[in-house]
Amino acid sequence: MTYLTRKVDINLGYGCNAKCPFCYYYDSVVTSENLNTLSTEQAKQQLQQAKRIGIEEVEFTGGEVSLRKDFAELVTYAKSDLGFKVVSMVTNGIVLASFDYLKTLAAAGLDDILFSVHGHRADIHDALTVTKGSFSRIMQAIDHAIALGLRVRTNTVVCKTNHHYLGDIFELLIAKRVNNINLIAFNPIIQARNKEVIADLYLSYPEAGQSMMSAIEQHRTHLPHLNIRYLPPCFVPGYEQYVTNLDQMNFDPDEWNNYASFRLRKGRWLAWAAALVGIAVLPFKRYALRYGLRGLFMAGMGRFYIFKDKVKSAKCRQCAYENVCDYLWKGYYDIYGDDAIQPIAGQKIANPAWCMNAAHIRTPGQLPTVSRPSEPAVSQPRLIDA
Repeated sequence: MTYLTRKVDINLGYGCNAKCPFCYYYDSVVTSENLNTLSTEQAKQQLQQAKRIGIEEVEFTGGEVSLRKDFAELVTYAKSDLGFKVVSMVTNGIVLASFDYLKTLAAAGLDDILFSVHGHRADIHDALTVTKGSFSRIMQAIDHAIALGLRVRTNTVVCKTNHHYLGDIFELLIAKRVNNINLIAFNPIIQARNKEVIADLYLSYPEAGQSMMSAIEQHRTHLPHLNIRYLPPCFVPGYEQYVTNLDQMNFDPDEWNNYASFRLRKGRWLAWAAALVGIAVLPFKRYALRYGLRGLFMAGMGRFYIFKDKVKSAKCRQCAYENVCDYLWKGYYDIYGDDAIQPIAGQKIANPAWCMNAAHIRTPGQLPTVSRPSEPAVSQPRLIDA
């Protein structure tokens, strides 16, 4: 049985102490705009609303949330006052290199941290964060989090600078005994308008896919749970079980309910309107309705983003994954086109969580016991009925 995620993100603002050129909010970070998009009270109101609509987990995002003086207060409010079952944060780890500060967050109720690790060495990671010393500090922060018994996940944006080193990054993270690893294919997406800055980071999907598959093969027996995001499955043939894109995210308990997150930020009526647009073009309505209206609206919101931001190639119509893929980002298509697409033969798949690992890592609202044995656990994909 697969379950729908019960998690939302609370975006506290765009202020950051790093300047990663591939950041969605690069313009706001560099110009120091919108440092505190939400006041403390506004953040608490969003948390209250999330609780009212049945959300069980929250992930604080930015910008860099650890820069806020009220962050520990918000963690306490979410965990102790409102009773969210899991409280997470996304961070570059710079501030969390302070053990005392991280200990304060753990005591406040923080359960889980998603760290952004973009290289296995300081020269690579620091170049991508444009922040000297950021690698040393995030490594310290990960060590502190593990010492405090927190669940640790990582994001790595796969780009021209680091794709040849994914095996080395895996080796580092396996040695740290992190719980989850996410590989995010770099995309020249709409939010990052700094085209002159990111041009050197462009990486074609075939290049990204080949580097990902090689790294997985190198470390498959010792990898923790792994996700590949924002890469069509046809670029990682034989490794599709690791792909977690927009349609699949609804079934990943570590990902957000995009419908609920949109509703918190934009309001009920705009969320309904956007979801209805997506439902109109949703290719797996019957499957989504197995989960009732909530499942239908969540699937519709994912398809709204696909309709708005993606390009479906004519070649996709020949692929077994046509109905469960989110295709090519418009920015990517403008640069590379669709020449490299190689449709996968076979019967059309109607289950968006067809074989993904993420649907089985845990039940929404329940974190697995953090276990880091002397020998890293073997990650074994489990198939889900199509």
